[in-house]
Amino acid sequence: MSSPLERLYKTKLALLSTIVTVVGIALMVIAHWASGSMAVGWLNALPVMDVGSALFTTGLIAIAFAYIDQTDGEKRANARLRKILVEEASAMRDAVVDGFAFAPDSLTNVASDKTLDRIVENTLGIRLGDKELAADAYRDLKEQIIGAKQRQEDAHVSVALTPWKNGPASGEGSMFVATISWESRVTPPNRILRFSCVSDKNLYRELSVDPASTVAWYFGRNSGLDAASPAVFDLVQVAVDGKNQSIRRSVRKGGQVLTCTLDDEVTGKDEVTISYTYRVLVQRHGHTLHLDLSQPTKNFRAELWYGDCGIRRMNVLDYLSGPRQPRYRHLEASDPSPSVEVAYEGWTFPKGGVAFVWVLEDEMDGSKLAAGVSR
Repeated sequence: MSSPLERLYKTKLALLSTIVTVVGIALMVIAHWASGSMAVGWLNALPVMDVGSALFTTGLIAIAFAYIDQTDGEKRANARLRKILVEEASAMRDAVVDGFAFAPDSLTNVASDKTLDRIVENTLGIRLGDKELAADAYRDLKEQIIGAKQRQEDAHVSVALTPWKNGPASGEGSMFVATISWESRVTPPNRILRFSCVSDKNLYRELSVDPASTVAWYFGRNSGLDAASPAVFDLVQVAVDGKNQSIRRSVRKGGQVLTCTLDDEVTGKDEVTISYTYRVLVQRHGHTLHLDLSQPTKNFRAELWYGDCGIRRMNVLDYLSGPRQPRYRHLEASDPSPSVEVAYEGWTFPKGGVAFVWVLEDEMDGSKLAAGVSR
C-alpha cells in the first residue's frame, strides 16, 4: 500500500499535468479561433499555437511517463542509494566514530541516557576484553559517581588531638578532644548542611550513606557519656565563601543534629567554598580516628597533630579508592610538634577515606597493657 507521501506526490503530479494539458488545449483553441477572425488578428503574430501544443504534449507525456516509469524509477533510485552506501560506508563509519571521539557533546543530541550507558558498557567491554567485568564496573561507577549529587575539590582536613581535661588521664573513660576542620570547593551546594552525632550503630550506618548528611559521627553508649551532649560533639563554625552561617541544634534521645540552612544567594551558585569546624570526643583506648569521604573528591589532603597526648607512634591507614599512591609525611612523636599527613592527587570515590591509628605510651608497659586487655 502506498504511503501518504507517495499518494500526495501522485495527486500533485496528476493535478499539475491536468492543468498544463487543459491550458495547452485552451491555447490551441484560441490560436485556431484567432486565425479566422480579423478582430484579433494580432494574436497570429504570437506563438500561441506552438505554446499550447507544447503544454498539451508535455502534460500528456508527464502523466504517461510518471505512471509508466514509476516502478523502474524507484528501483534505479534504490540501486543508486545502495551503491553510494556501500562505497561510502567506511567513510561514514569513520566520520561517526571520530565525531563521537572528538566531539562527545554531540552524543547528548542523538542518544538517550540508556543508549549512552550501552555505548559505554560495550566500549569498556571491548577495551577490557570482558563484558561481564565491564558491566559490573560501570554499574558500580554509576552508583558512586553519577548518582552522587555533589562533588568536591581541593578538600583539606586538619585534626588536632588534645587530652580531655574533664575525665581520667588514662585507663577507662579517658578521652581525646579532636578538633576537626574541613574546607573544600563543592559543586553544587546543598541548601541544608546536616551534622549528626548518634549512639545507634544502625542509624549511623544510614546517615553515613545518606547524601543529605554532611557529617555523621558515632559515639558508643559504653563510654558513660550521652551522644546528645555538646561535650561529646559540638559544631563550632560553618562558613560559605568566608561568610559565617547560623547553626541550629536539636536534641533527641541518643543523639543530636546540628543544621545550617544556606540562603538562596549561596545555593544559586554553581560552586562555593564550604568550611566547617567541629569538636568530638574520641576514646583514647580506641586507638583510631576515621575520616570518611562521602562524595567524589578531587585532591584530598588530611593532617593530624598529636602533641602532649602521650602517643608513642601514629600510623596512617588509607582506603582511598584511586589508582595513585598517596603521599605521606611524618613528624615523629619526639618532634616538638608531632604530626602526620596524607595527600592524594586526583579523584577518589565515595566510601573512601583515611584512618589514624595510634599506640599509647602507657600501653608499652606490659602490666598496664595486660590490665587493659582484661578489662
